[in-house]
Amino acid sequence: MRVKLLLRFVLVLALITPSVVAPALALGQMGVTVTISPTTVAVPVNSTRQFTAQVTGTANTAVNWSVNNITGGNATVGTISNAGLYRAPVVPPIGWTVTVKATSVASPTALASSVVTVRNQIPYVTSVTPNQLPPGAFTLTVNGSRFVNGAQVYWNSTPLTTTFVSPTQLTAAGNAAQLGLINITVANPGPGAVSTVITVNVASSLIVNVTPVAVNLPTGATQQFQATVSGSANQAVVWKVNGIVGGNAVNGTIANNGLYTAPNLIPASGQATVTATSQADNLTQGAAAVFLQDPLLITYGRFLDQCTFGTTPQLLAHVKQVGMQAFLDEQFALPEAAWPPLATAQRSDAVDAFFLNAATGQDQLRQRVIFALSEIIVISMNKNTNGNEIVPWLQLLSRNAFGNYRTLLREITLDATMGKFLDLANSVKPTANGGANENYAREVMQLFSIGLLQLNLDGSVKLDGQGQPIPTYTQTDVRQLALALTGWTYGNAAGVPPTSGNYNYYPGPMLPIAARHDTSAKTVLGQALPANQTAAQDYSAAIDTIFNHPNVAPFVTTRLIRALVTSNPSPAYIARVAAVFNNNGQGVRGDLQAVVRAILMDSEARNDTPPPNFGRLRTPVQHTIAMMRALNIATGQPAQFAYIFYGLGEGMLDAPSVFGHYSPSFRVPKTTLFGPEFQIYSPTEAVNRANFLYAFFGNPWPINPALQPYVNVAGNAAALVNAVDNALLYGRMSPQMRSTLLTAIAAMYDNHQRVMTALYLTIMSGDYLVQH
Repeated sequence: MRVKLLLRFVLVLALITPSVVAPALALGQMGVTVTISPTTVAVPVNSTRQFTAQVTGTANTAVNWSVNNITGGNATVGTISNAGLYRAPVVPPIGWTVTVKATSVASPTALASSVVTVRNQIPYVTSVTPNQLPPGAFTLTVNGSRFVNGAQVYWNSTPLTTTFVSPTQLTAAGNAAQLGLINITVANPGPGAVSTVITVNVASSLIVNVTPVAVNLPTGATQQFQATVSGSANQAVVWKVNGIVGGNAVNGTIANNGLYTAPNLIPASGQATVTATSQADNLTQGAAAVFLQDPLLITYGRFLDQCTFGTTPQLLAHVKQVGMQAFLDEQFALPEAAWPPLATAQRSDAVDAFFLNAATGQDQLRQRVIFALSEIIVISMNKNTNGNEIVPWLQLLSRNAFGNYRTLLREITLDATMGKFLDLANSVKPTANGGANENYAREVMQLFSIGLLQLNLDGSVKLDGQGQPIPTYTQTDVRQLALALTGWTYGNAAGVPPTSGNYNYYPGPMLPIAARHDTSAKTVLGQALPANQTAAQDYSAAIDTIFNHPNVAPFVTTRLIRALVTSNPSPAYIARVAAVFNNNGQGVRGDLQAVVRAILMDSEARNDTPPPNFGRLRTPVQHTIAMMRALNIATGQPAQFAYIFYGLGEGMLDAPSVFGHYSPSFRVPKTTLFGPEFQIYSPTEAVNRANFLYAFFGNPWPINPALQPYVNVAGNAAALVNAVDNALLYGRMSPQMRSTLLTAIAAMYDNHQRVMTALYLTIMSGDYLVQH
């Protein structure tokens, strides 16, 4: 019963709404269906096309053919044979389309249809006369075949006033307002009837010469250009820069007398084109190339490489305007970038903030110093696994980046996150069940302050009478310092010292438990700590003893110089900065703001032609951010790609040990040069880094929209190389590197690939990998 009702419903629906059927398939009585092929097609006038119909659901597969519901069709809409052979009419029908229909003989409600576009024949163009003409009004004679009344001649896709002469000839009139080759096509009325292209050349009898034809010009400088017009008494010209009358601030401006003023900032292309257009015809022009150079680009670029996470065009322009010292003053005065709230901080939040503050924060210098300190005073997510166990450490480094190193040592010693990482939290005086934990006591001396060996002010190692290095501390010093630092536990919201150990409270510093502190007399680094002192008294005296050790200045300043400027500073460079650490000029020791300024403004840092062994390798994080900033590539959400940095040797906030991601004393293989970051630049890590950075260029495919300025100039290989050189290398690309890029670019098949190739080879070159 249900089947009968369904079939009855289908039959009634077909009867009352016969038009509601698929064009190529219809259901007829008792499940008969018809399909037709092709379902849509274009057929030229007076041409044929074979249609086929397939009938299923009945043994009778015969169909009746019709055109626009006329059985067999007619001369107006075209005819169709019993075998399905359609012949288009001689003249296209009104509306250009007809419907060919196949109807089942066995079930007339079962049918299928196809839409047929009847178009005019595609015209052939054999010649255009004249095929060379001057600017201005013209009349063309177009010869060929298959022209129909209403045919249209096009001039570079612009319709001309066209007259139909015969099926083999047309005339067209217009005005030539541009020089060079022009594409001429003919379109018969209706869809799809356009000829192939034939060209005519618009040539001027005038010649405009601009002198000089090429010039190298510093930013902000001026150059007088002259234009002469041959072939006309009218010598007036219109001056343009990159096609804009009078130019603009981006590419430079030009006055009516041809005086060009270069922009203050080099545009992406690194060059500008000056043109003079004759006012005699307003078409003929001459051109000159301006190659823009900024003699201070290297100066300010190197400076920003050392004190930020990378240059941007805006930052370069700003530093050039205000000067380096003023820029440092601004950076020191800026408020700290925000960190995630501890109450809700997740691991991913800490990673995002660490990366995004470095990539987009305004306090670039502070972020760079935080990064440097994070490799000296290390905490890692491999032990402090949660966001609230990492963020307080970052906040501590941030607020002390420009403060005093004594304060930094004091705060990090009582910091709860460090208390967990190096086990100072709940370290107690010796008892039958155990003793003081020595981890922090050892690392605060070895890694955070004085190092293993006694140093001269210039960082050179002191030797004893036998020519052997002199240790800075002994195991006894470690034990004594560990005792001095006993009795501290995690804090609490009230900040009240507890009577027993606390666990897992990170918002504030650790608090003392008097009963757990060792009150015996101690000697740390030769300084006596009297008996019966409180935990706070011993802690304060011990940290001040470390801070005042003569090794702190050369040890800490060497680490900071290597992190900011160069892995191999000269002894004199270290000594100059260490002297500032010892006395900032106002009798203050440990002033990090003064130290950072001394590092960045030292003559060795500011030498723009440094020796070959000068500089430092960018870490994967620094390399990535510098590239993003230079090319204006959006960072996205760092937590989503942070896992990739593990394969690059630099899992963010997750150093493999208390030594950081790399040893501070690592040397470049097969050399005597220090190169700590080279420890995480093995062949595997190099390939992983290259693949990771390349992926940014093609996301989204075919090219990152941020790279469009380079695509715009990629048709000129030299201009593209100049643009890449200015953006990434500040105009110091070596001739060998330039030659390599030009060769590689020439092999690429489109502008997108040319840009990606030029950028990829440059960012992975030693010229860019090493911060010179």
